Amino acid sequence: MRKSFGTASWLIVAVALLVIMLGAVVLSACGGGDDTPATTAAAGSSATTAAAGAGGQGEALAKEILATFDELVGKVAALANGKPAPATLKPQLEELYVSYEPIMAALNVKYLALRESDVAQSGECNSYLGTNRGKHVLDKDNTLTEALKYYNFELGDQEMVKLLSDKPIDLLNIAVKY
Repeated sequence: MRKSFGTASWLIVAVALLVIMLGAVVLSACGGGDDTPATTAAAGSSATTAAAGAGGQGEALAKEILATFDELVGKVAALANGKPAPATLKPQLEELYVSYEPIMAALNVKYLALRESDVAQSGECNSYLGTNRGKHVLDKDNTLTEALKYYNFELGDQEMVKLLSDKPIDLLNIAVKY
């Protein structure tokens, strides 16, 4: 015996399909919560995806910020690794740091402008910084290890240690502050 679908059965099927479709729309609008970065990037517009895949504006800015930090650390190392007397090194470091304040402030202007103009690229910048900043800070510590050991353990000059270890980080923070 064959049973036919009645009007009530069709109505139940239609309501069930409607609920499923609404659920799918809500999940896609909210992101679903289970998306990985790869699937989230794939879901973006083709222009955003192309920019992100090629290392877009956000990644470029993050690289510029970290390259500037590395450049600063290189100059600090050039001054400090010869282990000059603190009275000689301190004014040189202070002058160097003062010269980098406007550079880092200009990078911060770019960083904030990117944040205001393109949320996706700002996120890319922050993601790149989050992934790579620690390595650059560790590289700073490794580059300045001998100078830090000298001024800390041999001379006991904590002010010089702070100038060598903390001030470059303070300048990096200027570039990425909100």
